[in-house]
Amino acid sequence: MNNLIRISLFLVTSLILLSCRATKHDIGVTGHRGASGLAPENTIASMKKAMEFDTDFSELDVQETADGELVLLHDSTLDRTTNITGKIWEVNYADLQGVDAGSWFSSDYAGEPIPTLAAVIDTVYGKMKLNIELKMNGHQKQLTEKVVDLITKKNFIPQCIVTSFDREAIREVKALNSRIKTGYIFSKMPDEDIYTAEFDLLSVNKKLVTKEMVEKAHKNGKEVHVWTVNKEEDMRKFIKLGVDNIITNYPNRLLKILGR
Repeated sequence: MNNLIRISLFLVTSLILLSCRATKHDIGVTGHRGASGLAPENTIASMKKAMEFDTDFSELDVQETADGELVLLHDSTLDRTTNITGKIWEVNYADLQGVDAGSWFSSDYAGEPIPTLAAVIDTVYGKMKLNIELKMNGHQKQLTEKVVDLITKKNFIPQCIVTSFDREAIREVKALNSRIKTGYIFSKMPDEDIYTAEFDLLSVNKKLVTKEMVEKAHKNGKEVHVWTVNKEEDMRKFIKLGVDNIITNYPNRLLKILGR
């Protein structure tokens, strides 16, 4: 009888441990703007740094230049992350040639260019997926259409998700190509029902994520991605909450916690 109890306890414990490992393994790791804690954000160098750690996804921000080129930039202006100033929608792509998007971070990255979305896709293809955030700055012309067209032509749909704070943009993505996985980003709780809406995942500010939110999202077939999580104690917290993906400036830290 005692042996039977011991065996039963061993089996239960083993199942629990296996369950924990599976849960950890299943959590996606997304580098925020590449590995932006270790290299200048939204650059090829940052994407390559994320790939060094076998990061699952890299999040990036896409906007249009005045002549409609899709480039990576988070802010509306070039002031913070380059050696020139001005609004991205007021400069042509040719004007960005030779611009330094790396020195602000470190002299080691002097001369790092502002990349196009096409160049980033070519760099990561088959190695790392992308979370492509549409930055709707109010001056976009065909941002959504061009992104959908590009990822379709490059056969990149299985390797990316498209996200935005703008729900209309997400609806448009689905209307243009229903095969594209989409996500709604928010930093305060929306009035609308986010759990039964048309997008596939919730990309949520870490301050809002609760166990109840995760369970309700999963019940409705939606993933929960949480941003931006840089402290190890917070990473462990969200692992326990059962989120599907953690977005961080330091993917190496999270991957270490996950045993990967």
